[in-house]
Amino acid sequence: MTAHKTDSSTHRIMAPKKIIIDTDPGIDDILALLLALSAQPEEVEVLLISLTFGNIEVRSCLRNVVSMFHILEREMHWRRERGRPEGFGALRACRPVVAVGAEDPLEDQKMLADYFHGTDGLGGIHASHPHFTPKETWEHMFDPSADPTVIEPIRTGDLAHRSFIASKRPAHEEILRVLRENDPDTVTLVAVGPLTNLALASAEDPETFLRVKEVVVMGGAVNEPGN
Repeated sequence: MTAHKTDSSTHRIMAPKKIIIDTDPGIDDILALLLALSAQPEEVEVLLISLTFGNIEVRSCLRNVVSMFHILEREMHWRRERGRPEGFGALRACRPVVAVGAEDPLEDQKMLADYFHGTDGLGGIHASHPHFTPKETWEHMFDPSADPTVIEPIRTGDLAHRSFIASKRPAHEEILRVLRENDPDTVTLVAVGPLTNLALASAEDPETFLRVKEVVVMGGAVNEPGN
């Protein structure tokens, strides 16, 4: 989708910023995802959400993302029924692929931060408010034992599955696929978790990885433990 945002001096048509979000959600990263998905479609296009271990185990990260989409669909449905603007323009314009990535670091011992956001990454919300988690079994959608070359929309009754496309391929392979399918220097990789998926992608196909426009990292801390 091409936006019609015009630069007053050059009259150039500006396309939306294409991004991959590599994440380990966590409360903070869920908020970051919501911010990106609520952007105007002419501003941001979220092509891929790739998941990694970090705050919690990667499967818990996946549950948090699926639950986020579950709540977003319920919210947009509520707004539609009352004639209110649905919001989340970037999400409605482009359903992102969701892919499961690294479970462990390449070297050294895995260190999780479940003491910070809780063992589920969301302050225990899946136990205290189970209705916020999709009721049906959803993990099969990411089962790599099926044909990994096919990405299809999920055909189930859960509203959450209308908002994303589940991939059966590892996240680092999906990163490379997105970079191959888009022009060089058009996709920004936003990394807000451990960088293992990026390391795997760059090691597997350095030439394709160099097609990325830029890598934006949320990392590092001064005089504080953590990132």
